[in-house]
Amino acid sequence: MNAETIEVDSRLLGRAVLAIDNFDQTADFASFERDYIAAHSPAYVTCRVPVENIREIHALEDAGFHLIECQIRSAIKLRKFYDVLDSAYHFQEVRREEELTDVLRIAGTTFVHDRFALDPATPAGFSGERYRQYVLRSFHASDECVYRLIDRQSGCTVGFKTHRYVSPTEVLFLLGGVDPDLKDLGLGVIAEYFEFNELIRKGVTRGITHISACNYPVFNLEIGRLGFRVLATLAVMRKVYPG
Repeated sequence: MNAETIEVDSRLLGRAVLAIDNFDQTADFASFERDYIAAHSPAYVTCRVPVENIREIHALEDAGFHLIECQIRSAIKLRKFYDVLDSAYHFQEVRREEELTDVLRIAGTTFVHDRFALDPATPAGFSGERYRQYVLRSFHASDECVYRLIDRQSGCTVGFKTHRYVSPTEVLFLLGGVDPDLKDLGLGVIAEYFEFNELIRKGVTRGITHISACNYPVFNLEIGRLGFRVLATLAVMRKVYPG
């Protein structure tokens, strides 16, 4: 087991946020916990385990962790181009900081199903600012990209997508959202089509994503309509440490 510091979340909370990797229920967790508390004095620690590993979930519960999200990991094979020729929108990579303004506004207001928006242990506004910071990180990272969906007629940014290159042929889909005032208009699937086409043109053949199981619109879109295949279901456990 190891505890990794999550830089963006730690900076926003003003104390360390850690993620435990490779959880081992047979290890001396009390000793491991004492070590990471001594080293980091964390505010918030998470651990993801397969939901079928009930003993691991119970071990984390015994250590004071609580379930905060059920997460789905899924993948799609990118094989065919989608018809967007007659679309009223176009898809553009964000290359200048001034193009980020509306993307950041959407990122800060559109997410309502994520664990940080639902967790009463996180401060008000934390979730929105967290996503803004992750979009900024993607903009500056050499292996990540930010794209925006633009209304051709008005020129307004109506949605965005981000992803990270895992290899020349595989990406990890990160964030995606549409303007909160324009939800339920099908913009999410349009943005997905554009993103898939862009990736196929660049030689990408596979994409992986993680979504909250309670995000029913995205769950139904990606798995029910676009053909994502479920790889794993994960229980996200978290423990809050008083300051």
